Amino acid sequence: MIPSARKTQLDRNLIKKSVKLALDDLKDKNAGVLLSAHALKIRSCAPDLAKAIAGLILSSKDSSFQGECFSLLGLQSEGVGGEIVEDCIKEKIISVIEMNDRKSNQKSELAPFLFENDSLQVLEFQEEEYEEGDDGPFSPLDI
Repeated sequence: MIPSARKTQLDRNLIKKSVKLALDDLKDKNAGVLLSAHALKIRSCAPDLAKAIAGLILSSKDSSFQGECFSLLGLQSEGVGGEIVEDCIKEKIISVIEMNDRKSNQKSELAPFLFENDSLQVLEFQEEEYEEGDDGPFSPLDI
């Protein structure tokens, strides 16, 4: 038989887990309603951030960059207005904030690198420079 103090602790833990699961379910069903204070503060910055990012995209003279951005946003590149781009970016930012807020109480992990192979690409680029034969005042053997 389990001692009463131990049983009380087990009951308390079971109740905590049940309440947490119920709240998580409620958050999932009503996304954006039960956000933490921190998420609400970050979410309030989303419109300004979206406006700035949309401005950078639309002011670019590089049409391939703009096309890539529109593709990532799921938009057609022809006839896209600034307000449409801004709204799409804002929606994506807010959805990420809400998703991360739901995960905040779960085991926190380090975010993966945005560009996982970035250091590898830099190294390959440097090797290509040396392979071109333009050693200048330095030689690959100087390293």
